[in-house]
Amino acid sequence: MRLTLGILAWTLLAHDAAAQRPSVAPSSTSGGVSGRVVSTYAGLVADAIVTLARIDANGVPVDPRTTTSDRQGGFSFERVAAGPYQVSASRPGYTNRRLLPFAGVGADRPRASLSRPHFETGVEVTVNEGERVTALELTLRRAASIAGRIAEPDGIPAPEVQVFAAVRHDNGYAVLFDIGTKSEWDGRYELTGLPPGEYLVVVLPLPSLDPVRALANAERRAPEAPASTRPSFEATLYPGVPQTEPGDTVRVFEGVAAEGIDVWLTPAQRFSVSGRVFWPDGLAVNNIAIEYGDLAVHRSGLWLVSDPGGLFTITGIPAGTLVLLARADSDQGPLAGVASTELSLGAVEDLRLTLDKPGTVEGRVIYEADVPATARPRTIALRQTLVQVSALYPAPESPLGADGRFQIPNAFGEYALELRDLPTGLRIKNVSRSGRPLPGDRIGVLGGDTITGLEVVVGR
Repeated sequence: MRLTLGILAWTLLAHDAAAQRPSVAPSSTSGGVSGRVVSTYAGLVADAIVTLARIDANGVPVDPRTTTSDRQGGFSFERVAAGPYQVSASRPGYTNRRLLPFAGVGADRPRASLSRPHFETGVEVTVNEGERVTALELTLRRAASIAGRIAEPDGIPAPEVQVFAAVRHDNGYAVLFDIGTKSEWDGRYELTGLPPGEYLVVVLPLPSLDPVRALANAERRAPEAPASTRPSFEATLYPGVPQTEPGDTVRVFEGVAAEGIDVWLTPAQRFSVSGRVFWPDGLAVNNIAIEYGDLAVHRSGLWLVSDPGGLFTITGIPAGTLVLLARADSDQGPLAGVASTELSLGAVEDLRLTLDKPGTVEGRVIYEADVPATARPRTIALRQTLVQVSALYPAPESPLGADGRFQIPNAFGEYALELRDLPTGLRIKNVSRSGRPLPGDRIGVLGGDTITGLEVVVGR
């Protein structure tokens, strides 16, 4: 009897407590998203992977959830929190890409997203609190491809060149970097996952940075040829024209492979530069060398001037801005000079390179308070920024005094300062002269200049 009364009392108390407890607010994950995956020909796509990803404050899809479409192409996500989402579907043999042009697509879309053509791969939806987004259709298209071979003008296959799809824009083209590949050993390439449309095929035959591969590419032409003799080519559009010309478009149909789209590489145009090196009267000059290069494409070279009058002709130079840095020995010490030119239409003749005595750079390295004395480097050097110099002429450098002072002789050109053996975690934070910051932390030195008052601040 006492047990029965106790259970009854506990039940009444629990019921009273439940009556006084505040009602629970609706769950923040009470929404849902559902729909179906279809093909462009109104077919239902089963076994497609459907992804629901929340769009964060930066417009990036995050926290993806996935499910699989059923036999009728249907899919559903439950317990979806309020907010914006991207919903997409994928299945082997299909593509979810939709090409958006430069402008005129969606007045509510930010202008920045229209700055270049790009693919959209999903649908954006907004789920409100407790709402279900239904009847959403995700359209897949059967994927198409473009394939062919890349060849040099003499028919030799061109391996390991980059191939991209592109679309026309204004008077040129825009590369679709989402769709790219490299040609194989026999020159064959294949661009896959393309939606229907018209595309340009762009080949970027950049030289390999791997010296072993570069040598192999040269030897396949002639076993005795050094890697430097391999012909260079410029960016080429199908069927084999330079990028300054329109090129031909390739029409791609849904699910259809476009084969035999062969591209013949266009040899890069080369120029020659000739001129004369001048030096002050009364000096006996020898060992004249010209280092030249185009920093835009990281090409450089060295030319030794053998003519006693300083005449020179440098051949095989690509188009663009060319910087020439001349150095020589004389009976009164080293000499240097610099000049630049533009190569676009033809050979450059009568270029003048005037030698003068190099300058000197003086200053002091200042360390922030948390840099211990044991971490301070002992040497400062000048790295040439106008041209990639060869090992024939080491970078001008100077030891650092106990107070951080330095004096670097034989400087000529534009330089960035470098500290030898700078420990990890430390860096040059700024460079100034007489209290004024130097643009890009660089210093220019011409004939006979003495640059003083430099302050190089080092810290973490």
